[in-house]
Amino acid sequence: MTEARARFAALDAAFDGALEPLRAADERPVVLFSGGVDSGLLAWELRAQPHARLFTVGRSGCADLRRAAAAVAPIGLPWSSVELEGLDLEGLETRLTSDGTLPEAAQRGILLALAAGFEHAPPGRLVLGQGVDELFLGYAHFRGLSLLQARERSEDDLARLLERDVPRTLACARRLGREVSCPYLDPGFLGAARAFATEEHLPGELTKPLFREFARHRGLPEALAGAPKKAIQYGSGVDRWLRRRAAGRP
Repeated sequence: MTEARARFAALDAAFDGALEPLRAADERPVVLFSGGVDSGLLAWELRAQPHARLFTVGRSGCADLRRAAAAVAPIGLPWSSVELEGLDLEGLETRLTSDGTLPEAAQRGILLALAAGFEHAPPGRLVLGQGVDELFLGYAHFRGLSLLQARERSEDDLARLLERDVPRTLACARRLGREVSCPYLDPGFLGAARAFATEEHLPGELTKPLFREFARHRGLPEALAGAPKKAIQYGSGVDRWLRRRAAGRP
Protein backbone atom coordinates (compact mmCIF):
# COMPACT_ATOMS: atom_id res chain seq x y z
CA MET A 1 0.00 0.00 0.00
CA THR A 2 1.39 3.41 -0.95
CA GLU A 3 1.94 6.09 1.69
CA ALA A 4 -1.00 8.17 0.41
CA ARG A 5 -3.34 5.16 0.36
CA ALA A 6 -2.36 4.27 3.90
CA ARG A 7 -2.68 7.84 5.11
CA PHE A 8 -6.10 8.37 3.58
CA ALA A 9 -7.54 4.86 3.99
CA ALA A 10 -10.11 5.86 6.62
CA LEU A 11 -11.04 9.06 4.78
CA ASP A 12 -11.37 7.15 1.49
CA ALA A 13 -13.73 4.64 3.05
CA ALA A 14 -15.79 7.38 4.71
CA PHE A 15 -15.97 9.41 1.49
CA ASP A 16 -17.08 6.43 -0.56
CA GLY A 17 -19.70 5.70 2.09
CA ALA A 18 -20.96 9.27 1.92
CA LEU A 19 -21.20 9.11 -1.88
CA GLU A 20 -22.82 5.67 -2.06
CA PRO A 21 -26.44 6.93 -1.74
CA LEU A 22 -25.84 9.25 -4.70
CA ARG A 23 -24.15 6.55 -6.75
CA ALA A 24 -26.90 4.01 -6.02
CA ALA A 25 -29.89 6.30 -6.56
CA ASP A 26 -31.84 6.53 -9.78
CA GLU A 27 -32.28 10.27 -9.21
CA ARG A 28 -30.03 12.59 -11.22
CA PRO A 29 -27.28 14.28 -9.15
CA VAL A 30 -26.77 17.96 -9.99
CA VAL A 31 -23.56 19.39 -8.53
CA LEU A 32 -23.61 23.11 -7.78
CA PHE A 33 -20.24 23.69 -9.40
CA SER A 34 -17.97 26.69 -8.79
CA GLY A 35 -14.82 25.34 -10.43
CA GLY A 36 -13.13 25.09 -7.01
CA VAL A 37 -11.74 22.06 -5.23
CA ASP A 38 -14.75 21.36 -2.96
CA SER A 39 -17.41 21.04 -5.68
CA GLY A 40 -14.73 19.87 -8.12
CA LEU A 41 -14.02 16.70 -6.15
CA LEU A 42 -17.74 15.90 -5.92
CA ALA A 43 -18.12 16.39 -9.66
CA TRP A 44 -15.06 14.21 -10.29
CA GLU A 45 -16.37 11.41 -8.11
CA LEU A 46 -19.83 11.49 -9.73
CA ARG A 47 -18.60 11.76 -13.32
CA ALA A 48 -19.51 8.15 -14.10
CA GLN A 49 -23.10 8.55 -12.90
CA PRO A 50 -25.71 8.38 -15.65
CA HIS A 51 -27.38 11.73 -16.22
CA ALA A 52 -25.22 13.60 -13.66
CA ARG A 53 -24.89 17.30 -14.42
CA LEU A 54 -22.99 20.38 -13.29
CA PHE A 55 -24.62 23.76 -12.79
CA THR A 56 -23.31 27.24 -12.01
CA VAL A 57 -25.09 30.53 -11.37
CA GLY A 58 -23.49 33.96 -11.17
CA ARG A 59 -23.18 37.46 -12.57
CA SER A 60 -21.84 37.77 -16.10
CA GLY A 61 -18.06 37.44 -16.04
CA CYS A 62 -17.91 36.44 -12.36
CA ALA A 63 -15.15 34.20 -10.99
CA ASP A 64 -17.38 31.15 -10.57
CA LEU A 65 -18.62 31.20 -14.16
CA ARG A 66 -15.09 31.69 -15.53
CA ARG A 67 -13.58 28.95 -13.39
CA ALA A 68 -16.41 26.50 -14.00
CA ALA A 69 -16.28 26.97 -17.76
CA ALA A 70 -12.53 26.26 -17.73
CA ALA A 71 -12.83 23.22 -15.43
CA VAL A 72 -15.62 21.16 -16.99
CA ALA A 73 -13.58 19.55 -19.79
CA PRO A 74 -11.51 17.10 -17.68
CA ILE A 75 -14.61 16.09 -15.71
CA GLY A 76 -16.60 15.31 -18.82
CA LEU A 77 -20.09 15.98 -17.44
CA PRO A 78 -22.71 18.18 -19.09
CA TRP A 79 -22.58 21.70 -17.67
CA SER A 80 -25.10 24.52 -17.78
CA SER A 81 -25.15 27.96 -16.24
CA VAL A 82 -27.45 30.91 -15.66
CA GLU A 83 -26.41 34.54 -15.37
CA LEU A 84 -27.96 36.50 -12.52
CA GLU A 85 -28.69 39.45 -14.79
CA GLY A 86 -31.46 37.39 -16.39
CA LEU A 87 -33.06 36.43 -13.07
CA ASP A 88 -35.43 38.21 -10.73
CA LEU A 89 -32.94 38.12 -7.86
CA GLU A 90 -34.72 40.89 -5.99
CA GLY A 91 -38.02 39.01 -6.22
CA LEU A 92 -36.35 35.85 -4.92
CA GLU A 93 -34.85 37.78 -2.02
CA THR A 94 -38.24 39.32 -1.19
CA ARG A 95 -39.97 35.93 -1.19
CA LEU A 96 -37.37 34.34 1.05
CA THR A 97 -37.24 37.34 3.39
CA SER A 98 -41.00 37.45 3.86
CA ASP A 99 -41.11 34.00 5.44
CA GLY A 100 -37.87 34.34 7.42
CA THR A 101 -35.81 32.03 5.21
CA LEU A 102 -33.05 34.58 4.56
CA PRO A 103 -30.88 35.45 7.57
CA GLU A 104 -29.22 38.68 8.69
CA ALA A 105 -27.05 40.67 6.30
CA ALA A 106 -23.81 38.89 7.26
CA GLN A 107 -25.04 35.57 5.88
CA ARG A 108 -27.55 36.82 3.35
CA GLY A 109 -25.25 36.75 0.34
CA ILE A 110 -24.31 33.11 0.88
CA LEU A 111 -27.87 31.85 1.15
CA LEU A 112 -29.17 34.07 -1.64
CA ALA A 113 -26.49 32.70 -3.99
CA LEU A 114 -27.45 29.16 -3.03
CA ALA A 115 -31.15 29.96 -3.42
CA ALA A 116 -30.58 31.21 -6.96
CA GLY A 117 -28.90 27.89 -7.71
CA PHE A 118 -31.69 25.92 -6.06
CA GLU A 119 -34.37 27.70 -8.07
CA HIS A 120 -32.74 27.52 -11.49
CA ALA A 121 -30.66 24.33 -11.51
CA PRO A 122 -31.81 21.45 -13.73
CA PRO A 123 -34.13 18.85 -12.17
CA GLY A 124 -32.49 16.37 -9.83
CA ARG A 125 -30.95 16.10 -6.37
CA LEU A 126 -28.63 19.02 -5.71
CA VAL A 127 -25.17 18.14 -4.40
CA LEU A 128 -23.38 20.77 -2.32
CA GLY A 129 -19.79 21.06 -1.12
CA GLN A 130 -20.62 22.49 2.30
CA GLY A 131 -18.39 21.54 5.21
CA VAL A 132 -14.91 21.41 3.70
CA ASP A 133 -13.85 24.86 4.91
CA GLU A 134 -14.91 24.11 8.47
CA LEU A 135 -13.37 20.62 8.56
CA PHE A 136 -10.12 21.39 6.74
CA LEU A 137 -9.49 25.01 7.83
CA GLY A 138 -10.35 26.62 4.53
CA TYR A 139 -11.07 30.15 5.73
CA ALA A 140 -8.56 32.98 5.65
CA HIS A 141 -9.14 33.60 9.36
CA PHE A 142 -7.08 30.48 10.15
CA ARG A 143 -3.87 32.09 8.88
CA GLY A 144 -1.48 33.00 11.68
CA LEU A 145 -3.36 31.13 14.41
CA SER A 146 -1.65 28.87 16.90
CA LEU A 147 -2.58 25.18 16.94
CA LEU A 148 -4.87 25.70 19.93
CA GLN A 149 -6.50 28.77 18.39
CA ALA A 150 -6.99 26.98 15.06
CA ARG A 151 -8.50 23.94 16.78
CA GLU A 152 -10.93 26.06 18.80
CA ARG A 153 -11.87 28.20 15.80
CA SER A 154 -12.47 25.12 13.68
CA GLU A 155 -14.76 23.63 16.34
CA ASP A 156 -16.67 26.92 16.56
CA ASP A 157 -17.01 27.13 12.77
CA LEU A 158 -18.21 23.54 12.52
CA ALA A 159 -20.73 23.96 15.32
CA ARG A 160 -22.12 27.09 13.65
CA LEU A 161 -22.36 25.26 10.34
CA LEU A 162 -24.21 22.25 11.74
CA GLU A 163 -26.45 24.10 14.17
CA ARG A 164 -27.33 27.18 12.11
CA ASP A 165 -26.12 27.31 8.52
CA VAL A 166 -27.02 23.80 7.33
CA PRO A 167 -30.58 23.96 8.75
CA ARG A 168 -31.02 27.29 6.97
CA THR A 169 -29.73 25.83 3.71
CA LEU A 170 -32.04 22.82 3.95
CA ALA A 171 -35.02 25.04 4.83
CA CYS A 172 -34.27 27.23 1.81
CA ALA A 173 -34.05 24.19 -0.46
CA ARG A 174 -37.38 22.85 0.85
CA ARG A 175 -38.94 26.29 0.39
CA LEU A 176 -37.91 26.15 -3.27
CA GLY A 177 -38.96 22.53 -3.74
CA ARG A 178 -35.48 20.98 -3.98
CA GLU A 179 -33.77 18.00 -2.36
CA VAL A 180 -30.16 18.50 -1.27
CA SER A 181 -27.22 16.24 -0.36
CA CYS A 182 -24.07 17.37 1.46
CA PRO A 183 -21.62 14.42 1.30
CA TYR A 184 -18.89 16.17 3.28
CA LEU A 185 -21.29 16.41 6.24
CA ASP A 186 -21.95 12.69 6.35
CA PRO A 187 -21.22 11.58 9.95
CA GLY A 188 -18.61 9.06 8.82
CA PHE A 189 -16.75 11.65 6.77
CA LEU A 190 -16.96 14.19 9.60
CA GLY A 191 -15.38 11.71 11.97
CA ALA A 192 -12.61 10.65 9.59
CA ALA A 193 -11.69 14.24 8.74
CA ARG A 194 -11.59 15.30 12.38
CA ALA A 195 -9.25 12.41 13.22
CA PHE A 196 -6.34 14.21 11.52
CA ALA A 197 -4.11 16.36 13.73
CA THR A 198 -4.76 20.11 13.55
CA GLU A 199 -1.23 20.85 12.34
CA GLU A 200 -1.94 18.88 9.16
CA HIS A 201 -4.76 21.30 8.32
CA LEU A 202 -2.97 24.62 8.88
CA PRO A 203 -2.91 26.78 5.74
CA GLY A 204 0.28 27.24 3.78
CA GLU A 205 0.43 28.98 0.42
CA LEU A 206 -3.17 27.84 -0.10
CA THR A 207 -5.84 27.06 2.48
CA LYS A 208 -6.97 23.50 3.34
CA PRO A 209 -3.75 21.80 2.18
CA LEU A 210 -4.77 18.41 3.60
CA PHE A 211 -8.03 18.37 1.65
CA ARG A 212 -6.22 19.38 -1.53
CA GLU A 213 -3.77 16.50 -0.98
CA PHE A 214 -6.74 14.17 -0.51
CA ALA A 215 -8.34 15.46 -3.71
CA ARG A 216 -5.11 14.82 -5.65
CA HIS A 217 -4.94 11.35 -4.13
CA ARG A 218 -8.47 10.73 -5.48
CA GLY A 219 -7.25 11.71 -8.95
CA LEU A 220 -8.67 15.26 -9.19
CA PRO A 221 -6.78 17.23 -11.86
CA GLU A 222 -4.43 19.91 -10.51
CA ALA A 223 -6.38 22.74 -12.13
CA LEU A 224 -9.18 21.95 -9.66
CA ALA A 225 -7.16 20.59 -6.74
CA GLY A 226 -5.06 23.75 -6.62
CA ALA A 227 -7.83 26.26 -7.34
CA PRO A 228 -7.81 29.21 -4.87
CA LYS A 229 -10.80 29.56 -2.57
CA LYS A 230 -13.56 32.00 -3.52
CA ALA A 231 -16.57 32.09 -1.21
CA ILE A 232 -19.87 31.60 -3.04
CA GLN A 233 -21.26 35.06 -2.33
CA TYR A 234 -18.14 36.62 -3.87
CA GLY A 235 -17.44 34.09 -6.61
CA SER A 236 -21.02 34.32 -7.89
CA GLY A 237 -21.14 38.11 -7.72
CA VAL A 238 -24.18 38.10 -5.37
CA ASP A 239 -22.30 40.08 -2.71
CA ARG A 240 -21.51 42.77 -5.27
CA TRP A 241 -25.16 42.84 -6.34
CA LEU A 242 -26.26 43.34 -2.72
CA ARG A 243 -23.71 46.11 -2.12
CA ARG A 244 -24.62 47.95 -5.32
CA ARG A 245 -28.31 47.73 -4.53
CA ALA A 246 -27.71 49.01 -1.01
CA ALA A 247 -25.88 51.98 -2.52
CA GLY A 248 -28.75 52.62 -4.92
CA ARG A 249 -26.81 51.54 -8.01
CA PRO A 250 -28.18 49.11 -10.61
